[in-house]
Amino acid sequence: MRKWAAVLAMTLATTFVASAQDADVDAYVQAFCSLREADGGAARIYLLSPSLTEMVTAALEKNAAIQAETPEEKPPLGDGVPYQGFQDYAPVCEPGESVVEGDKVIAEVKYAFPDQQDADAMDRLVLVKGEGGVYVIDDIRYGAEGDKNTLRSALAGAFAD
Repeated sequence: MRKWAAVLAMTLATTFVASAQDADVDAYVQAFCSLREADGGAARIYLLSPSLTEMVTAALEKNAAIQAETPEEKPPLGDGVPYQGFQDYAPVCEPGESVVEGDKVIAEVKYAFPDQQDADAMDRLVLVKGEGGVYVIDDIRYGAEGDKNTLRSALAGAFAD
């Protein structure tokens, strides 16, 4: 009997933790979606890990220097930091599924175009626990699968000679 009680307690605890994690992740993705409209998405920098923040800041500084040198040309980040895998503004941005991958949580961000359903898209936030156990974005994987096409690789490639 004690064995069954222990199994039941573990099952309930695991279910509660998974539900709480899913709620936290969904809320985080919702914040990510909401911040896309604040200052052209620039406010999303506050959701990033320290290392990704440093990378984005360095890229923006390089971009500003290029813009100052050649003001008549569009700099590599002329459309802003590529926080999503496509340039168009999707009217709908919402959380999708999330999965645990080692010490990371991969959270889907679903973008929808109600007038063009064939244009719907998805990216995936790579979340890690930051200071105080709060999630931070350590990368963004563009598209529904694969891990090669990411925000980090886009920033690195934007200034490659």
